[in-house]
Amino acid sequence: MKQQRSVRKCWNWKGVCGGVLGVGVLLLGVGPAWSAGILKAKGGGEEGPYIRSHEVRVTLNNGFARTEVDQVFGNDEERDFEAIYSFPVPKRASLSEVSLWIDGREVIGEVVEKERAREIYEEQVNRGRDAALAEKDDYRTFDIAVGRVRAGEDTRVRFVYYQPLEIDLNVGRYLYPLAEGGVDEERIAFWSVDDRVQGTFRFELELKSAFPVRDVRVPGQSAVMIEEEPVEAGSVYRVVMDSEGGARLDRDIVVYYRLADDVPARVELVPYRETESGPGTFMVVVTPAADLQPITEGSDWVFVLDISGSMQGNKIATLADGVSRVLGKLDPADRFRIVTFNDRANDLTGGYVTAEPAHVQHWIQQVSAIQACRGTALFEGLKTAYRGLDDDRTTGVILVTDGVANIGPTGHDAFLKLLAQHDLRLFTFLVGNNANTPLLERLARDSGGFAMAVSSDDDLVGRLMQAKAKVLHQCLHDVELHVTGARVRDLAPARLGNLYVGQQAVMFGRYLESGEIEIELRAKVSGEDRRWTCKASLPAIDTENPELERLWALASIEDVMEQIREHGETEDGRDAVAAMGTEFSLVTDYTSMVVVDEGVYEEQGIQRTNNSRVQRERAAQQVRAQQAAPVQHRVDAQPSNNGGGTFGGRSAPGLGTGPVGPLFLGLLALLAHRRKQK
Repeated sequence: MKQQRSVRKCWNWKGVCGGVLGVGVLLLGVGPAWSAGILKAKGGGEEGPYIRSHEVRVTLNNGFARTEVDQVFGNDEERDFEAIYSFPVPKRASLSEVSLWIDGREVIGEVVEKERAREIYEEQVNRGRDAALAEKDDYRTFDIAVGRVRAGEDTRVRFVYYQPLEIDLNVGRYLYPLAEGGVDEERIAFWSVDDRVQGTFRFELELKSAFPVRDVRVPGQSAVMIEEEPVEAGSVYRVVMDSEGGARLDRDIVVYYRLADDVPARVELVPYRETESGPGTFMVVVTPAADLQPITEGSDWVFVLDISGSMQGNKIATLADGVSRVLGKLDPADRFRIVTFNDRANDLTGGYVTAEPAHVQHWIQQVSAIQACRGTALFEGLKTAYRGLDDDRTTGVILVTDGVANIGPTGHDAFLKLLAQHDLRLFTFLVGNNANTPLLERLARDSGGFAMAVSSDDDLVGRLMQAKAKVLHQCLHDVELHVTGARVRDLAPARLGNLYVGQQAVMFGRYLESGEIEIELRAKVSGEDRRWTCKASLPAIDTENPELERLWALASIEDVMEQIREHGETEDGRDAVAAMGTEFSLVTDYTSMVVVDEGVYEEQGIQRTNNSRVQRERAAQQVRAQQAAPVQHRVDAQPSNNGGGTFGGRSAPGLGTGPVGPLFLGLLALLAHRRKQK
């Protein structure tokens, strides 16, 4: 039995970057250009609504995160105002609940097609009625408009979104995005952002893990309370941040949790089915363990660096410092090129340079003198990087950017055609929020590389270790995850790409009958076909996790949106997204959520679909909250295989185990030495 204990910890954690090895150091110290908050037309003064309180409650449990934001707007003026609250789109998030308090009671929003939602909202506002509207601005922001913040009164709004959790090298990461990337020039030119919270700011996170958690950290934040609660199995932690006045919504909040080193490689299955007659939904999470050997031969590295105007200030200074440190630590057998781009591309090194000390020192000085300016010719930057490749050497392309393509070709199809001409991996680092995540993740996946998002408030050392372990080790190629039996259908996402050391495969699907299924992971390792299988069962009824329906729908929508971004909008594609968004009450590119008085829903013929769905979800959340210990969803440790599981009882690759263990120990020693020096 695990010894029960309750531990309180207070962290004032500062990111440490100096002297650390590896490509991930390119990402350190990024400064936000914009932030979440109320949009106000520039030149309009300080009058109007403001944020009186901002309270965030997060639950990490059963493989996904639920984020609830409860916000009160104040208005001390003598007239009513409209307020538009904007915040960055969280990664793979389903904005599925928006509530407005009308006449003292909560009214939950409903999803309809985008144009109709806007018409209903504007009609109600023009009539002087209370209303709210949530819209999605592509991959950039969610915007929640409140039609009437009444004079001398408070107006309360709540919104909720769900997103799947990701474990990487036994490290989980949750990001509450507040710092926008500052890449939308038209938006920045028109709006200013009031990101101040006049009264209470509170962030509270509960982590429930079926596997023991070794540590929890909140980097870059002061006065954080981290408390571990005693449970019989697994771990439960609470993270709390409080401010009674003057808080700003200009910094991301990043919470890391590290699982114990002996957590097994595994297959987990989380189901949901409300009735035996209806379809069920499930989430499969596979954490594999395979023999992925380190890459030891000399390599070519092409650094493709965004030096456009949005990289000015701290971003470009940090990028230059990061590249300098990487160059100083390359192996003498390596070669490197540096390509920069703003409104045009420049092969800064004029071809490959051997990583000899004299060469390295020279190019460190050159990189340090780089200035950021002008637009973003991303296509030309990549095209230049792909010239002059040596087929006889292992080559990796490292793209570091905070923006979007706005000069030259910008469509997904043009970039995909460019990548198809070259057989090499692209490692993309998305600096800050609002980067063109759909494009950059697609490019990385199709090339066999990976994309890693980095916040200005990340645990920078941790992100570095994760990136370095991936770049310098073999990976699982051409990964496929198959689920058969129980009339399983509609698996999403459609493609997984490669899996690097420590990464998980996450798949959603639907099923039409209960019974036994087979879960099979297929991949290539060093050209050799490998497969791992396990048996599991899908239940006739399981009502514990109704949120899975929204997550499945969102994954399916993303598959359709990927085709739209590549091939252009079609009527069938638009209709498919709108239909799924409406059925599962999701804010998408083609659907919005409108909140109006109950009588207006009836007048407009809008069924209260989301209201019913929210009640089911809240009831399930109350049941889960009363469970003392986290629920275990592992399905591959069966008596038939003596508990060894699909991966033979091996531990999941983590920071302290497997091929990256020595790296972790070396970094710890380095950091300890730096602390002694300080």
